[in-house]
Amino acid sequence: MSSLGRNLEISSSIYPSDANLIVNLLDLHPHEWRRPPTDEPETEVLEAGTGHGALTLHLARAVHAANAGRHTSIVDIGNPQKKHANLGCRALIHTVDVSRKCSEHAIKIVSDFRQGLYLRDVQFHVGSVSEWIDQQMNARGKGTFLSHAVLDLPSSHSHVEKATSALHVDGKLVLFNPSITQINQAMELVKTRRLPLHLERVVEVGPAMTGGRIWDVRFVRPRALNKELPPRPTAPTYEDVHRGAGSAEAVTSGGAVEEGISDADEGYQMVCRPKVGDRVSGGGFVALWSKNKIRKDAE
Repeated sequence: MSSLGRNLEISSSIYPSDANLIVNLLDLHPHEWRRPPTDEPETEVLEAGTGHGALTLHLARAVHAANAGRHTSIVDIGNPQKKHANLGCRALIHTVDVSRKCSEHAIKIVSDFRQGLYLRDVQFHVGSVSEWIDQQMNARGKGTFLSHAVLDLPSSHSHVEKATSALHVDGKLVLFNPSITQINQAMELVKTRRLPLHLERVVEVGPAMTGGRIWDVRFVRPRALNKELPPRPTAPTYEDVHRGAGSAEAVTSGGAVEEGISDADEGYQMVCRPKVGDRVSGGGFVALWSKNKIRKDAE
């Protein structure tokens, strides 16, 4: 069996055109190295779902100029719970995968590409991405530390809230999924949990689709339902939990509040279709959110 055939047994691949689109959506433009190596990275990008390492390479190439002159690579798969250390890099890609086999394979791919040119720009981890984020927050003693995050996972929506809590304001969150229904799940979670995320676009990618096809994905309410509804208690929101109002479990344990969409949110339907004039065809989907500031007056 060829090496390509053996590689395909490990995980599915992301095509170069799709990887380029994701990198372009993140708009990565770190500057060349100017500060001493004792400073923490100014740009930290999370990739959840290392796979073959194809997207890892594209992300590393985008930030490589910021680390000119640095020659230290960090491979952390042997100890995924290692406390965050000062890496001396100005821009860093964190890539996390639950499979040690995938991470080891990706390390080989990145190491062999152009004699390991981009290896020093990447830190590899093995484990759950949500657990890794918690470990980083505890080790750093602060909340937000990620400039951007890319979730390329079968259940990416289940990690959206945790990734959002680690994102800086104006940071980008990208989901890459094979099915539009997976994007829908993430949108419903963002709306239900009232996460401080603004959906910028949903793009379909695939063969012969240079630049991707824009999809119209949003919640709409039929006009007949646009009327005043009496207020009712709602589930604890992202702002409640992260402003110190207590965890979601603490709020709901008394039985006074049930998790879900409030009456004011009922009646919404999901619009999910290509923009007018386009035909539907196969391929994956990329959703892009940006993180907003949490309003102090938000309820």
